[in-house]
Amino acid sequence: MKTIITSLGMIVFVAAVVAGGTGAFFSDTETSTGNVFTAGAIDLTVDSKQTYNGNVCMLVDHDEDEETPMIYQWVGNASYPTGACSGTWEAANLGAQKFFEFDDVKPGDNGHNSISLHIDNNDAYACVDINVTANDDVSTVDPETDAGDQVENPANLFDGELAQNLNFFAWGDTDGDNVWEIGEFPLFSFPHYGPASDVLTSKTYTLADANTAPLPGGSTSWVGLSWCAGGMTVDVPTATLSCNGAAMGNVAQTDSMVANIAFRVEQSRNNANFRCTPVQPS
Repeated sequence: MKTIITSLGMIVFVAAVVAGGTGAFFSDTETSTGNVFTAGAIDLTVDSKQTYNGNVCMLVDHDEDEETPMIYQWVGNASYPTGACSGTWEAANLGAQKFFEFDDVKPGDNGHNSISLHIDNNDAYACVDINVTANDDVSTVDPETDAGDQVENPANLFDGELAQNLNFFAWGDTDGDNVWEIGEFPLFSFPHYGPASDVLTSKTYTLADANTAPLPGGSTSWVGLSWCAGGMTVDVPTATLSCNGAAMGNVAQTDSMVANIAFRVEQSRNNANFRCTPVQPS
């Protein structure tokens, strides 16, 4: 009996030794805390500086302390246009801004916009999508019918001729000086200009894609866009433009053209096959 009790005591002792030894191994723990993935961003803002017949749409009054609205006026020596203007603005997300808003265009009128694209903060490819959404013969006056034009059709937004008589030219303005210079590439295909009914209708143009190089993040790039009411002449070797109003006939009187212009960007990293496939601006 004493032997059995002694044996049981030994079992309890061994169990105690085993239990007491389970936490005695050498060990170490290293912990990395707060591991984070943060998505990058690509944000495009756009600004514009507009001229018309040599007059410049400029900010003439704005008091930031008093939060007064920005007032833009035509500044220059041309007799037209005068008064308020809206084609110049600071860098912003596009919404109500309009590159063009003219209500009294005459043959020989001409102008251009210097458009700045600000990329924040990663390299990006860039495209511009343009579409004429109306070319309307708003009303019919005698000179139009004498020139062979038909009476306006109120149900048809595309019975006008203004889009066929407004010519446009665009280029990559590498230094942002709002002047087309030798070596700055035309945006449209040869002959590098054309009427809005062609070059602005259901068109997508490449500013940067995988065939060229992305626009660098944190940078500004510029596009120049010129227009002429009438015939336009473009000479690439000398980088000169001219406008001849005589080519614009009476059939365009009272007509109205409306167009949408959309700029879009897409990341370049891990996107080696990007191309500017056509997209209709809404």
